[in-house]
Amino acid sequence: MTRGRLDLPTTASLIVTLLFWGSAFPFIRIALRAYSPAHLTLFRFLTASAAMLAYALIARTRLPALRDWGPLVGLSFLNVAAYHTLLNYGLVTVGAGAGSLIVNTAPVFAAVFAHRILGEPVDARAWAGLVISLAGAALIALGGGAELKFSPGAALLVGCAITWGLSIVLTKPLLRRFSALQVAMVSVWCGTAMLLVFAPGLREAVRTAPGAATWSIVYLGVFPIAVSYATWSYALSRLPATRVAGYTYTIPVIALAVAFVLLGETPGPLALLGGAVALGGVFLANAGRRSVPA
Repeated sequence: MTRGRLDLPTTASLIVTLLFWGSAFPFIRIALRAYSPAHLTLFRFLTASAAMLAYALIARTRLPALRDWGPLVGLSFLNVAAYHTLLNYGLVTVGAGAGSLIVNTAPVFAAVFAHRILGEPVDARAWAGLVISLAGAALIALGGGAELKFSPGAALLVGCAITWGLSIVLTKPLLRRFSALQVAMVSVWCGTAMLLVFAPGLREAVRTAPGAATWSIVYLGVFPIAVSYATWSYALSRLPATRVAGYTYTIPVIALAVAFVLLGETPGPLALLGGAVALGGVFLANAGRRSVPA
């Protein structure tokens, strides 16, 4: 496989990641009906950690030496403890569609961080695509009936986007030293350890919660985390950070579709138009770009 090219395995990894991440927003809203944001975050990552541990034992996955875990622990604070805590608290007051819009401004921050930290070029065509995608995402939010304002929840989700944008860029150097699976596993396990501060009361919450909320968290832990962290890290190991981040603008489209099925949120004409504009922006930002060595 050639680094920097969108080959079949990389494409498949991106598709899996985006589908699961897009579906996560409505499932979080379902889980929040019965669980606090703190308990949801911890329970989700306990499930993800167990799934990854089972795979590691079956596949006999070789982990990095403990002396090399320092940068991975720092990354786990960003993309697990900080990101998901902010996400779940933000989605208490912000709907699935609007929430996915705000969080998926992360590629804008990733582009800035990638330019400053990794020296990745961001040309005019890429910036135009990012702006167009943002416009499409705004249409999605308006079409879904969401009101964008700096409420406490929205502010938390902006912080979530900044955290995600930075973690995208900081993951790149680590993928030169570790495999995508190693980065995903250590990040999830270390992040879960940090989230144990939310453990008090979790057992009682699980005992009293309805099945739909509990199974939603199990799904969130296994697929958007255990599976998608590995596929996302693999995609980042094959492509420039800015280019991979650009594809996340499709997540609000997926989130709105799943929210329609699960929550009855009906996307209007503006939302459908916004989806088309967002996808057009992704195409413009990524089509014809010269590859940067990964």
